[in-house]
Amino acid sequence: MSQAAIGMHRRIRTSILDAVEGLSAQQLHAIPARFDNNIAWNLGHILMVQQWIIYRSSGLPVTIPEDMIPMYLPGSSPADWESEPDAEALVAMLMPQQEQLEADYAAGRFSEGEFKGLTRPGLTLDDLDGLLDFNIYHESQHYGFVLALINLVG
Repeated sequence: MSQAAIGMHRRIRTSILDAVEGLSAQQLHAIPARFDNNIAWNLGHILMVQQWIIYRSSGLPVTIPEDMIPMYLPGSSPADWESEPDAEALVAMLMPQQEQLEADYAAGRFSEGEFKGLTRPGLTLDDLDGLLDFNIYHESQHYGFVLALINLVG
């Protein structure tokens, strides 16, 4: 994993944080017409996926509560939630999670676990660099979704 990739990940996370800071809980939870998800779901999803594809695929434990995982899996929706999560808490998790990724990278933790990689139809990520690159792509994609939602709820 390159330091440049870690830096790119930080820039994306900072951009997402800058975009959502100051939004109300109502704005974070609003689901505009013709959308399946809201800003809060997108934030929880990027938090969960980063842990799932980088930590779990590296054989390391995830650092988010296990009960968060099913709420933000691909194909899930806020319509499935029994109660709304604390959206401001999701916003507050963005940069500490990034800082933990940076610290774990600097400490060499990603070489400690049993590397499992990630395989999905049409996608095989069999090294740590590929996992981080995919996560950068994934978070960038959801950053675009968040910006689109902000335009509709802001």
